[in-house]
Amino acid sequence: MRQDSGPAAVFWWSGWIALTIFAFFIPCFFWTRIIARHVGGMDKPGTPLIWVAAVFGTWMIFLVPLIIAMYQKVDKAYEDARIAREKAASEKARAPYRSLAVAEAERQLVPALQAKLKRTPETLRNGHLVTAVLKGGRRVEHVFVLNKKDVLGVYGLETLDFKIGDIVDLEPVDLDRLPVFDSHRWIRFDGVSENE
Repeated sequence: MRQDSGPAAVFWWSGWIALTIFAFFIPCFFWTRIIARHVGGMDKPGTPLIWVAAVFGTWMIFLVPLIIAMYQKVDKAYEDARIAREKAASEKARAPYRSLAVAEAERQLVPALQAKLKRTPETLRNGHLVTAVLKGGRRVEHVFVLNKKDVLGVYGLETLDFKIGDIVDLEPVDLDRLPVFDSHRWIRFDGVSENE
């Protein structure tokens, strides 16, 4: 669907307003002559009420199709805007993450750390989100380990700037202090892209 914009939208709404006003003058001219001829002038008691009822009643009848057309137009505009918002949100949610091709053997944790993860509750099914402690004491937060052995990715790094073999300890991440997720800050180590 295409949402009207610019001159086309201005033209449509101006035309709708003009038709609404024009629809009033048609019954106004029509009923003024008939009432003057068959009922009398406006100075006669009751004539103004008959005129108002006839003119505005007919005008309301004319307005029904105009109101329906306006409602459909406004409804379509809101629907187009909703679809555009949902599409933008969907595209943002599916924004591609970064990916590096690291050989599977180079992504494996040492057996002692695998054993430790077997005793640690999973963050999600088949996965642990941990802080990796490297040789020398450096800590790398938000490391994702799949199946208790495969370091599949990390959140917040520009590139893999350490070796998986340098990990000497793993600590569970505090799930109450997770950062706001941005897919551009997630990097996978299996070489799989978002569209695969």
